[in-house]
Amino acid sequence: MKKKIFRSITLILALLIVGFTLTSCGNNQSGTPASTPGDSSTPGNTGTSGDSGTSDTPAAPAGDGKVYIIDAALAAAEPSTKNWQEAFREIERRSDGRIKINPYYAGSLLTFPEIPRGMIDGTAQWAYLAMNNYPDIMPLASSVFQLPFMGLQDPVDSCEIYMQLLDEFPEIVEEFAQFNMIPLSASPLYPYQLHLIDKTKEVRLPSDLSGMTINPFKPELQSMFDKYNVGISYIPPNQMFEALERQVIDGFINMWGLTHWFGLNPWINQHVLIDEHGLYQECFVYCVAKDFFEALPADLQKLLRDIHRDEQVEAFGGMRGYEYFWEDTLSYINIEIDYAKANGNLFVELTPEETQVWKDETAYTHQMLLDEINAQRGDDVATQVYNRVKELIAERYGS
Repeated sequence: MKKKIFRSITLILALLIVGFTLTSCGNNQSGTPASTPGDSSTPGNTGTSGDSGTSDTPAAPAGDGKVYIIDAALAAAEPSTKNWQEAFREIERRSDGRIKINPYYAGSLLTFPEIPRGMIDGTAQWAYLAMNNYPDIMPLASSVFQLPFMGLQDPVDSCEIYMQLLDEFPEIVEEFAQFNMIPLSASPLYPYQLHLIDKTKEVRLPSDLSGMTINPFKPELQSMFDKYNVGISYIPPNQMFEALERQVIDGFINMWGLTHWFGLNPWINQHVLIDEHGLYQECFVYCVAKDFFEALPADLQKLLRDIHRDEQVEAFGGMRGYEYFWEDTLSYINIEIDYAKANGNLFVELTPEETQVWKDETAYTHQMLLDEINAQRGDDVATQVYNRVKELIAERYGS
């Protein structure tokens, strides 16, 4: 992976995802209702913001003596979020105690599908979103960036591209704002590959999956699977162990770390490396509640807006912060690869011609999705976003 002297964006979200996977809905428990965030403005303010971290609403004066409570909706379990806990303590320290953060782990406050509602009604003031959960209500922010074989490679570059989209397309920011959210940073995950229970039947082409049931975590793949009589299940990761044990599903498309974080490695015996950069990269976005943010004094707004860029805080910012996260993520991936090799698992590396079959089979999804979003919106912004992503990828890697 190439190094860059400076990374313009960073990933407050990045360490959050270590310890859970991408498209999980968490569990179905409900946490204690959130504390009222000081005297912030009425929840449900859904006005729009012109960029990814600023507001035209005047901030409350500094030194107002209030303590602002942030209830944070996290999907990861508490033992897997030590860096987030350190980050929260650093925010509290730098705010001189004027910000207090209550983390809710393992989806106990809000599951992914519940986050938009919970940010509107004030249940949470802080959350991260696995964007694939919102293709219907946030299609520009969710689907366009994450189409199969978009050409994304280095996840650091992918984050920069996503943040640049937020800066250039107010329509994307408006999708967050309608649910009372301001996006402050993004974090794509390690590329997704195909992992299967059975290693007696080598899978190289989509047609080889005929008769199986796969959890693709992406609805865009459904038409291809339907073509080859492949069943689809959208079981969340926290239920995957039982699903694999009972063979309700035959495998899934996800990153290597999923098998470690959810203890799935005893059931997985074949790994199909479809492409060096995977079928796609999943994207997570860290958000703060818009009405809560706008009610903060100016110095606390600046703290929340800027701390994820601070290279002195490992859990947040800069090249140092991301490299720390990436090394940690790769350590989990290496654990899984070492386990798989020691267990005698089958590794299937596709030829360029075989990979091209997967690309050809999913290529139609690009225009189909753009047409659907443009029709839904009544404009061509989805096409504009798509073309801009392709331009930014080409700037980095060539056409």
